[in-house]
Amino acid sequence: MAIYGWTGKILRVNLTTGAITHADTMRYVPKFVGGLGMAAKIAWDELKPGTGAFDPENLLMITVGPLTGTLASGAGRVEVTGIAPQQHPAVFSRSNIGGHWGAELKYAGFDGVIVEGRAEAPVTLWIHDGEAEIVEASDLWGQGTFATTARLRGLYGRQTRILSIGQAGENLSRIAVIQSETGQAAGQGGFGAVMGSKKLKAIAVRGTGGVRIAHPQRFKEICLNASREAESPNTSGPEGRFAKEPHYGPNYRWRKCGFCMTPCYHRFYMGIPGATDARSYTAAMQCGGVHSTSLSGSVQGRALCSDYGVNTWEIAFGIIPWLQRCKQQGLIQDVDGYAIPAPDHPIQYLDDVATVSPEFLEHLIRIITFREGEMGEALADGGCYAAERLFGGAGQPLLDDIYPRRCGQTEHWAGHWGPGGICYWPWWLPPLLQWCMDTRDPASDSSHQWTEHAQEFMLEWGPNKGHLPVEKVQSVCARVYGRADICDPAVTYDPPEARAIPALWHSHRGMIVGSLILCDYENTRVFSMLTEDGQADTALMSKLFSAATGGETSEQELDRAGERIWTLLRAIDVRNHGRDRRVDEATLDGFTYPCLASGVMLDRARFLTLMDSYYELDGWSKANGRPTRARLEQLDLKEVADELEAMGRLG
Repeated sequence: MAIYGWTGKILRVNLTTGAITHADTMRYVPKFVGGLGMAAKIAWDELKPGTGAFDPENLLMITVGPLTGTLASGAGRVEVTGIAPQQHPAVFSRSNIGGHWGAELKYAGFDGVIVEGRAEAPVTLWIHDGEAEIVEASDLWGQGTFATTARLRGLYGRQTRILSIGQAGENLSRIAVIQSETGQAAGQGGFGAVMGSKKLKAIAVRGTGGVRIAHPQRFKEICLNASREAESPNTSGPEGRFAKEPHYGPNYRWRKCGFCMTPCYHRFYMGIPGATDARSYTAAMQCGGVHSTSLSGSVQGRALCSDYGVNTWEIAFGIIPWLQRCKQQGLIQDVDGYAIPAPDHPIQYLDDVATVSPEFLEHLIRIITFREGEMGEALADGGCYAAERLFGGAGQPLLDDIYPRRCGQTEHWAGHWGPGGICYWPWWLPPLLQWCMDTRDPASDSSHQWTEHAQEFMLEWGPNKGHLPVEKVQSVCARVYGRADICDPAVTYDPPEARAIPALWHSHRGMIVGSLILCDYENTRVFSMLTEDGQADTALMSKLFSAATGGETSEQELDRAGERIWTLLRAIDVRNHGRDRRVDEATLDGFTYPCLASGVMLDRARFLTLMDSYYELDGWSKANGRPTRARLEQLDLKEVADELEAMGRLG
């Protein structure tokens, strides 16, 4: 029987035994779609409760979906899952990477790679056209990601795609990333340290195959006729809000992934002279850029983080602000003689944080990467773990409004601390619900759809008016979300469904995005400036899925798959890590200060009614926040219900 979309094979590698085997993709799809959904099912089946992030039994899963490597815009991504050491505590979670590696894996004949065990000495994994080899790599251990990529491309060819770790991953830094050869990274989760714990330096892949499409002509027409509005309202031409920005400068250009119709707004700086040395540096100043007192310092800091394989976002938006707060409280003055800058006023939001000198930044990145001294040893595990070890724990309260629930990742797109952008009142209520329910920063795949797209079409967003007539926005909301009042800024906590529904809808859609796999900057769009009725093609993903795989799947059926994957991830968190409503509610402690844009305070008691609504809508128990048997069986997850019931952890 012909297989379309998927390759039909998953590569399994046991680094302890050296065994290389294949698993059948079709055991998991189309029920779990691919990518994230497939990894979630494998984790439920195989990842035992009590497994630690650095245990050989932890599964490092790098998976792609049925659209990966096709003409679908944004289809170059790859999903990374496993017990994530950056999370606090370490739980099963996810990250993803853009670029070209995922497509190359498909062209090599695989829908994913599952790595378990631990090698005795450093190794790389070389995957090429249906084959795989474990290759001794002691000579690469100690090298940065740039040198590792150059060496492996020199060995296997310039078209080889590389995922590698730097010295931070080797040293088991909980904020180590997995870096691609094009500068993208699995930035959150600490999965670089999981590779380091397995002595896996890199995964190189080269494929000369393709992706079989069931209905190629229909698929091509869907891709070519898809909207090019990107995530933002198309108010100024075919490139939306970026149309008036210069694409090139003397030392920069825009960049995008190779499988995307709409460029991101990130600048790629080239050949910038170093701020502290005579070298030149090239780096993409994405949303995780480090804010130094000079452009050269910022680019150098970003490039060093990429080479060392350490999480720039965590250093810039978590560790540095926390150190500055600690200085303001008299807990610390400098790091090894490098003065910690701090503003004269209290640091309430990220914008209050002082820029740092290139010298301070370079030193901080280095001691974190190489675990130098007491400070470097602690900070290598990220702000939440470091605060437990440093200053006798006196700095822990200073974390609370940077890291919600002290969960290991900084607040992002929830209207308060500030990374990402401004989410206005009351539009930050849905992403705050997502923060309460997820295992990680939900902007990875879910929140962007709302904060960077839907928010700007609401009737009012802060000082701005929506981009469409009131009647059109209300009509779209009624058709897509089931309620016209979702777009009304006067609706806050009541009725609670008006805020719970979009939070849940976009989380479910995020699971589809992470399973097909696509870019969440483009999917799912709800509104459009280019259609007569103002609605985007919300069925685009199901149309692409159907044409690619040949299994005709409606928008509603694919949505149900998203619900299934989201609920299964919750079940893993409940079974393996004891997740419950108390954990969800603890997230709110990090939001008990005025929101960034308008100064509105969270009303905790009223917000709990939104949580009640969310649980009810998703079929989770209001009492403990866990999926009910009825909901699990509705989603064809009876075996999950049976196991949770046997443990006494059913909703």
